[in-house]
Amino acid sequence: MSNDKKDLIGCSICQKRVTLHMLLLNANSPIRGSNDQGKDKDEVPKPLRYQIPDNDFYTYLLGTWKRNLEWKEFGGLFPHIRTSNTVVMIEESTNFNSDPSSRFLKWSFGKSLSKNEMRFGYLMKMVSAPKNIETYLEWTYIGTLCHGKYLPATNCAVLNFFQPLSTVLVTYRVVDENTMSVCVVEVDEKQTPSIQFGNIFCK
Repeated sequence: MSNDKKDLIGCSICQKRVTLHMLLLNANSPIRGSNDQGKDKDEVPKPLRYQIPDNDFYTYLLGTWKRNLEWKEFGGLFPHIRTSNTVVMIEESTNFNSDPSSRFLKWSFGKSLSKNEMRFGYLMKMVSAPKNIETYLEWTYIGTLCHGKYLPATNCAVLNFFQPLSTVLVTYRVVDENTMSVCVVEVDEKQTPSIQFGNIFCK
């Protein structure tokens, strides 16, 4: 066999090896075929995010809720502390209607559905931004003015309780028409710092 033919065969084998090597690299590449990756993702059904009608967080909150939380120490290995079950009653309040742009909700807490056993928590003022793109929250707790905000874009409301000797941050995430997930971070000099998480269901 002539040297020219040998060179041609050698080049052909090299090209096939290079092609096979590139195919293997492509198969394992994290940026492989973005279109193919998109197809894989599209094949998995995406959960639908619940949208509060008209982004009206005020109306959504009205009712009696059951809150179940697990408490863990906020720090270290986050050991378990306890669990809690609380009834949260949220009612419309018309006692403060001097400001037409504001609405008010009365929050009460207790261990049962009996109104006689409910304890007043605070009166929350709610002011919606134009087109309900967000809702501003304001209330007074143990003599301290507190603030919060609800953002429809994330379906989350954050309540900040900043007291002289304690800090409490509460996040509510709207899951569906009757359920919110809750996360509470509480740091108080009188008790173990804790993170509390769970769900709250509307009765």
